[in-house]
Amino acid sequence: MSHLHEPDAHYSARRAWRRREARRRRYARRRALALLTLIGVLVGLGFGVRWAVMRIRHALAPPSSPDVTEPVEQAPTALPFAPERILEAPDLTGDGEPERVAVSAADDGRLQVALVDGWGPDAALLGQPISMPEGAVEIMDLPRAQGLLVWRGTLPRLGEPVEVSVGGEPALEARGGEPFFRAWALDPEHGLVPAEYYAALAPVAPPEPTVIVVDKGLNVLWYYEDGELVQTARVSTGRHVAGPAPSPDNWTENLLTPTGRFTVTLMVPGMPYYKEGIDALDPANPLGTRWIGFTVFEGDGGSLWAIHGTNAPEALGRWNSEGSIVMSNGEVEQLYERVELGTPVIITNSLEGP
Repeated sequence: MSHLHEPDAHYSARRAWRRREARRRRYARRRALALLTLIGVLVGLGFGVRWAVMRIRHALAPPSSPDVTEPVEQAPTALPFAPERILEAPDLTGDGEPERVAVSAADDGRLQVALVDGWGPDAALLGQPISMPEGAVEIMDLPRAQGLLVWRGTLPRLGEPVEVSVGGEPALEARGGEPFFRAWALDPEHGLVPAEYYAALAPVAPPEPTVIVVDKGLNVLWYYEDGELVQTARVSTGRHVAGPAPSPDNWTENLLTPTGRFTVTLMVPGMPYYKEGIDALDPANPLGTRWIGFTVFEGDGGSLWAIHGTNAPEALGRWNSEGSIVMSNGEVEQLYERVELGTPVIITNSLEGP
C-alpha cells in the first residue's frame, strides 16, 4: 500500500508547490500593477492641479500691454539684424500662426523694424526692414485701422513751462514738442507699408455731420462733410498748456487755443500781420495764405482766432502758435475751398481726457 501511495503523495506535493508559486507570482504582478496605477494617478493629478493653477493665474492676471515683448531665444535667420524685442502681430497669412514684428536695439539713435512670417530657421521676411528714429514702438488698434505698427517719438523741447500772467491770472506757457506719431500697416505681401496715423485715429462718428474737429493735445485737425472724413492735417496750436480761457479782457496776451464749440464767422484769402505791418499774402507774412476765422467771444468777429496757413511749415505739430490753429498753406487752401461760413469748429484736448 505504501509503495502504491507514495508516488501520489510526491505528485501532490509538487502540484501544491506549483500552485502556491503561481499564486505568489499572480499576487506580485497584481501588487506591481496596482502600484504603477497609483503612481500614474498621482502624477496625472499633479499635472492636472498645476494646469488648473496656471489657468486660474492666467485668468486673474491683468491684460498685458500691447508693447509687452517676448524673450528672443531663437532669432529668424531671414533678419539682417539681431532683434532685441518681438511684438506679436495678427495672423496675416491665414496659416493659423500669428506673424511677428522684430525690433532691433537702438544704434546711433535709430531702430530697425521688420515683419516676419514664422520663426527660427524657416522664418520668412515679409517686405523689407525699415529704419526709424529711436522711440516707442507698438502694435495698436485705432478707430479706422486695426493692427497698425505705431512709432511714437518726441519733438525737441524748446524749454520747460514757465509761469506767466494772463489778464492778472496765473498760467503756464510752454513752447515745445509733444508726442509725434507715424504708422505702418502690416501687409502679408509687402511687409510694413506706411499708413496715415492721424487719419486712422479720427473718430468714426463725428460729433456733427459737417464739422471741423481739432485735437490740440495731438495737434491734428479733421474735417467731416455729411459724416464722412474728407481731410486730415497736422497743425500747431497755442503755447499755453494751462491758464484762463480767452476773453475780451485778456485776448491781447492770451496765447491759449480755446476749447469748446465755435463757428466760422470770417473767411478771407489772407490776413495782414498787423503786429509787424506785413500785408496779407506777403511771403513774409506768418499767417499764411488763408484765414478761416472763428468767434471765441461776442464781438471778436472771427478776426482774433483762426485756422490759417504759415510761412514756416517745418514748425508744424508743436504748441507754438499765438493761439490760432496753424496748417500748411497747401492744406489750409484745400480746407478754405470746402468750408462755408457757419461751419462749426469743435476744439478738444485729448491730453486732458474725455
